[in-house]
Amino acid sequence: TRRGTESDLDVPLTPHVGVGVGSRGGATEAGATLRIGPDLDRLVPEGSEAFGDRPRWYLYAAGSGRAVGYNFARTRDGDYARSGYSRDSGGFLGDASIGVAYRRGAMQGSIGLVYREIEARELQGFDNINNDVDEGMIAFQFSIKP
Repeated sequence: TRRGTESDLDVPLTPHVGVGVGSRGGATEAGATLRIGPDLDRLVPEGSEAFGDRPRWYLYAAGSGRAVGYNFARTRDGDYARSGYSRDSGGFLGDASIGVAYRRGAMQGSIGLVYREIEARELQGFDNINNDVDEGMIAFQFSIKP
């Protein structure tokens, strides 16, 4: 459900339900996400629409499969210039990350600070072993998304 306010803020409500069955039994979850703010799709263009296959450097923050960042693309003279904000979707390493990336068409290479949470479910029952781990790392990622 998506509603707008008089001040042009979007207020989307996204419900979700999940059911899973595994070797440890079944699991269910339900919830909703309420966001209040400007519509990101209207404010920030999709990177592939704004730049096409042009190469660009990209300072980004990513989470939930989406990244928003500030671009530096080449001008006609061959110099890099500030080229504004864009958003990109894809498979990003970890739960949240910030860093710098080089993008060209379907290819991306990035280096950044990555945060992730890991839960080792098979180790439940051991009292002296921590099975929930949060970690941060510096990571390099290269991906091609044809």
